[in-house]
Amino acid sequence: MHPVGPALGGTGQYGYKDDYIPHHEPFNYYASTANPHHLTLPTDGSGNDTMAGLQQIGTDTQSYVSGSPQWNTPNHQYDMSDFDQLVAAIAHGSLPASALPAVSFLKAPGIRDGHAAYSNPIDEQQFIAREINALEQTPAWSSTAVVIGYDDSDGWYDHAYSGIHNTSNTSGVANPPGPQDFLTGTGLCGDTTAKPPLAVENGRCGYGPRQPLLVISPYAKANYVDHTLTDQSSILKFVEDNWTLGRIAGSFDAIAGPINSMFDFTNGGSNPVTFIDPATGEVTTTPTPVLPEAPWTALLPLSAAALGGALVVGRRRRRALISAV
Repeated sequence: MHPVGPALGGTGQYGYKDDYIPHHEPFNYYASTANPHHLTLPTDGSGNDTMAGLQQIGTDTQSYVSGSPQWNTPNHQYDMSDFDQLVAAIAHGSLPASALPAVSFLKAPGIRDGHAAYSNPIDEQQFIAREINALEQTPAWSSTAVVIGYDDSDGWYDHAYSGIHNTSNTSGVANPPGPQDFLTGTGLCGDTTAKPPLAVENGRCGYGPRQPLLVISPYAKANYVDHTLTDQSSILKFVEDNWTLGRIAGSFDAIAGPINSMFDFTNGGSNPVTFIDPATGEVTTTPTPVLPEAPWTALLPLSAAALGGALVVGRRRRRALISAV
């Protein structure tokens, strides 16, 4: 737990917020990626992760007994300080660039996740700038893409109506919890008779309010605004297509627009490295952090994937990192 608004001088007068928010961590809901005991990597006498421990990041360490998961390792769920130490080790040359997982999802601590009421754009900026500045100092950056996405409500952005792209009818749901959709009537989101919901599952009215989706990469189109209709699952669609994984049954990735138009894979990854001052948001020649440095602790897990707000860093056809804000 930390004071809200540290970038604005918050020392407790604005309240406090937990770093870890359970319902913001979807991968703890699935046995294959869960870390319900919040186990950590092995550390040395100074409290830093061991090199052997850092090399576990991105690998499946779940063990099973008679088909039941034992949840006796972190298994894809790591503290943000673990990821920062991994990036620093790669930048220093202690670990190869291949130690960065093919796909990673990062979740900011509560006070830095950009959520209205307990976070703000300046604290969010500090999280994003520090993570990208660090990645840009590694040899992995030359084939990396960062995708920054956001939760589907309560943000610091415009709330333009995007239309109904998936219908829902929860009018018959008994209390509690009762009807869930109220866009076109009590419990209604469009006409489910004329257009049945995806996978015939109600309760997923979409899309929600308009929100940002940013790509930062040596291969990103510069000074470009893409008008392709996308949603959060467009990030998953990109991962699925890039690594030839196929679609998830019943998921929005089946109808999501692609983010491919935001890239230019013909330029050879020629975009220059640009460092941002986490405090001011201005371009600087001196990155913060300068790697290698001591671990920057943020008590949050690192997942193999993310929903909602996300920062995705990925290496073309090789690895991708996704972080949520």
